[in-house]
Amino acid sequence: MKPNYLVAVSPWLSFFRILGGITLIVLFSFQTLAQETEPARPAKRAKRGKTADAETLMKRISQSFPDFDHAPNIVYKKVRDQILQLDILTPKGLKTIPAPALVYIHGGGWGGGDRYRMTRADISGVFNRCGKAGIICASIEYRLTSEKFSAFDSAVDCKDALRFLVKNARQYHIDPTRMATIGGSAEGHLSLVTALGDPKDFPGDPALVGNDPASIRCEVAYYPATDFTDSALAGRFLGPRAAIMFGGSPEKKADVIRLLSPVCLIRKESTPVYCFHGDKDTTLSVENSRRLYAKGKTVGADIQYTEVRNGKHGFGAEGTPTVDEIVTMAAQFVIERLTR
Repeated sequence: MKPNYLVAVSPWLSFFRILGGITLIVLFSFQTLAQETEPARPAKRAKRGKTADAETLMKRISQSFPDFDHAPNIVYKKVRDQILQLDILTPKGLKTIPAPALVYIHGGGWGGGDRYRMTRADISGVFNRCGKAGIICASIEYRLTSEKFSAFDSAVDCKDALRFLVKNARQYHIDPTRMATIGGSAEGHLSLVTALGDPKDFPGDPALVGNDPASIRCEVAYYPATDFTDSALAGRFLGPRAAIMFGGSPEKKADVIRLLSPVCLIRKESTPVYCFHGDKDTTLSVENSRRLYAKGKTVGADIQYTEVRNGKHGFGAEGTPTVDEIVTMAAQFVIERLTR
């Protein structure tokens, strides 16, 4: 009878199958371990990149503001584990001390952006013209909207940044009776709320209580949002986004919505305002500035408005007046009111 070789070797086949399986498991384990430990190397590369970005950023600020001394990363407030900072630009060789101050509030849809947007042409141009007139300039950051913080929290931070500057006016050579604000888009909205809102409605850091500016001399707003009470104008902010924007549903946060609507804040005695808005703006309708201007005129406020023909959100290259002309008008408006 012929031997059954298949039966004879079958135990060895089983052994090799098991051995192969163990080998695959070991190899897979080493691969998994390598994948789990790999992020340690990219983390170092990210850190180097961040440093390089910071160096590039400082260089850009130096190039954008050659006639200013730059004091960066000044902590004005801490909220939970978040540190909020501002930068101050002081004209080199400043002769008149204390000096007036112009404060820039950055944009980015309330949930993005940073204070280094001051290097934008429509802001840096105003800063440089104001610097020549002996005006100190500052750029602030604030809590961005998220599941934790609403636009109301952002507005409180903007108020607190001015309170900090008033409290520390002597240290930074600022005249607390001559302050102004400027911003565009979300920043235009927040700068309007900062200038027009009653400080009592925006209580902030207890350490800064009692340091509100006696008055804000003027406010410049580029293409801002001005009315969240009208669903036809602000409907996209009143749907699912309302929870992040206002901290809850429009029905439950009607008081917050009014406090964040400049058309509800402007009064006869309000801070003088100058708005600029492009008539082709598809991000924030030109109706926002038209409505604020109309309301201002109705209550007898000091308000000016320039509508940029063919201007988009950010004005763009085809608008009339041009960005440079807008910058000149905005700077003149600020200089006239801060240097009186």
